[in-house]
Amino acid sequence: MVQITLVGERQADVGHEFVYRGPQPECRPCKVRAACLNQDLGRRYRITRVRDVVHPCLLNEERARVVEVVPLPPACSVAARTAVEGPVLACEKIVCANAACPNFRTCHPVGIDPGTRIRIVDVGPELECPLDYSIGPANVEYAA
Repeated sequence: MVQITLVGERQADVGHEFVYRGPQPECRPCKVRAACLNQDLGRRYRITRVRDVVHPCLLNEERARVVEVVPLPPACSVAARTAVEGPVLACEKIVCANAACPNFRTCHPVGIDPGTRIRIVDVGPELECPLDYSIGPANVEYAA
């Protein structure tokens, strides 16, 4: 799903990825803030197209460029037995309620519900799990 938003001119390159951190105090008086602040807080996005339209910006080098972005899924944990690059699989739910665990966000990624079909792009080393699950972090993309 392509979205239209604005980013600072220095970030306005096809392929550039960013995480939306929310509105800043400087954004309050901006006339185009609705078009700029239309993403999901904490979500990662990739720029797919840069348009020729430029707006003044109080935050980004005095100018912001209109871009098209696609939301990217966050990194997630996958079972070590399936942690290889390339396959498409359904995201499995990890049963754990330990919100203090350093892996909690990876094991419970926002935007990837259990059963969501994902393609593993790359994997990292096995994570240390307090519950002794054999899991690894993976960068993924949504699969059709």
